[in-house]
Amino acid sequence: MSITTPRTGHVPAAEADRRVDFADAALGAAGHQVTDPILRDYARRVAEGTMTAEAAIAAGMAHIDAR
Repeated sequence: MSITTPRTGHVPAAEADRRVDFADAALGAAGHQVTDPILRDYARRVAEGTMTAEAAIAAGMAHIDAR
């Protein structure tokens, strides 16, 4: 996987669920949790393959900065 080559595409719902669950578990193991519904939506969209990680990071930072 390359960070410089954004990929989007359809990911089955079960796989997207697995990806989100994995990210939640990793964050939880480190003592963290993402509760903001907008940030969680961006994470879900990345897991589904409908948004690049780069776009999600940019949108998430803009969302946080707008607070």
